[in-house]
This record gives sequence, structure tokens and C-alpha cells, in this order.
Amino acid sequence: MKRMLLIWGLVAGLLAGACTVLEDRSVCPCYLTVDLTKVDKGVREWQMWLFTPEGELLYKDTVYRRSYSAPYIIQVPRNKKVQCLMWGNARSGTLVEETFSPATSLIKKEDVLADSLYFFADTISTWGEDSRMKVVPRKEFATVDIYMQGWADVEYEVRMVMVCGSKGFYVTGDFYPGEASTEMELFSLGDYYTQFRGRILRQSDTENILLSLKIRRRKMDGTLGEELVNKDIPIGKYLEENGYNIQNADLGDIRMEVDYSYTNLKIKAEDWEATYKIAEEI
Repeated sequence: MKRMLLIWGLVAGLLAGACTVLEDRSVCPCYLTVDLTKVDKGVREWQMWLFTPEGELLYKDTVYRRSYSAPYIIQVPRNKKVQCLMWGNARSGTLVEETFSPATSLIKKEDVLADSLYFFADTISTWGEDSRMKVVPRKEFATVDIYMQGWADVEYEVRMVMVCGSKGFYVTGDFYPGEASTEMELFSLGDYYTQFRGRILRQSDTENILLSLKIRRRKMDGTLGEELVNKDIPIGKYLEENGYNIQNADLGDIRMEVDYSYTNLKIKAEDWEATYKIAEEI
């Protein structure tokens, strides 16, 4: 008898912990499984926000890459449309405006490289007892590598700035207005070249992507001599003309070569080459 009472007590406990309102199942939760198996392991962590259609914050969390391979299950209200916003690698180079709002924006901070930013947005219907969402993020940045013939910091002082027409984007899909500048950093010295590297965020189009290039000769005593190059080069225009798609979900990186050894300044990127005349021989 005591054994039967113990069994019925266990059953009653299980039922009490479950959703047992048979007349109206809408009061029961939906269990949302977030599938992160397609996320690049290069993304260190994700910020995840869930909202109701009215913009009320339902859930927020930081998901680290050690958890990508396991199902991530969240309890959310049933019979709703739940909006999910996620971004990865938003660190010191990104300003997140309007915290915990479905109208937030991600903006590149001034005087730093853009973060290697990834973004994902989706709306899920939670009509049943469970729902599933597969996270396939967009790569929102391009790494820009520029290889200059010669040893820039030895023979010349070189300053390169990537100038873009948008500072970032709203999670709704619109682009944030305002110019964003990225100073290219000296990355490595090779046998015959100097490599500079920077990162830019996705833009609404390539038309307003410029490379501001300034080169001055360095004298034998280390002081700076005359200015040799001072050009704003419309690299975005040439990239687009040669098949670079700024709207690709997996935004492509950019590699360019700059040759200033002769009277012409040569710029090569992808499959195009543009030549600019320099006033005097370098």
C-alpha cells in the first residue's frame, strides 16, 4: 500500500510540473530550439534578444561558442510571432544603440577598426508545443588587405584611410547615415611589399567607398620630404564594375595591390586595374 501511494505521489508531482490545462493549450509554453550548428566557430559569442510583435523584450542571453554544437532551448509564449535578433563579435569597435529594442542599430565606432561582425534576424511562429529556428548568420564586414610595392615605412610615409558612406545599420535592415573612416594599419613587411589591413562594414552600395591615399618621401635622415600622392580613389566603383557584390550574405573580403614605383600609380583589386597619373616621378 505504501508503495502504491509512493507511485501515485510521483505521478501527481510530474503532472503538477507539466502543462495540464486540456481545455486551453494556449496557456502552455512553446519550447523554441535555436540551432547554432551552422555558425562559424570564429564567432566568439552571440548576443540574442527575443521580442513580441509589440516590441516587448521576452528573453536575452549571451551564447558562447562552446555551446554551438548543443541544442539551445528557450521557453517562449505559445501562439505568438517571436522576433529574434542576434549579432556576433560585437565588441570594442561596435556601438549598440537603443539597448533591448527591436529598432536598435549597430554602428562602427570612430578611430577603430570595424569589428568582425555577424548578424541574424528572423521571426518565428510559436503555434505548437515546440518550434525550431536555424541560425544562418550574415557576414557583415569585409577585411581589406592592401599590398604596396616597396617598404612603405622605410622609403615612404604612407597613410591610407577607407571612407564609407554609412556608419552601420539598423536591425530593421536600413543603413545608418553618416560617414565612417577606417585608418588602415601596418600589418606586415614582406621581401618586396608592405601589407596594410583594415575592416569595413557592409554598405548600401559600393559607390561611396573610397580609398584616401597619401604618400610622402622619407629622406635619408628620417625626416619627411615632398608629397608624392594625395588621391581619393573610388575603389567601390571599380569593385562593383568587376563583379564584387556588396549585398552577398557572406560578404567577400577585398585584396588590392598598389604599385608606386613608376610615374603611374597602379591600383589592382579583384579583376580590375586602375591607373592614376602622378605629377612627378617617385
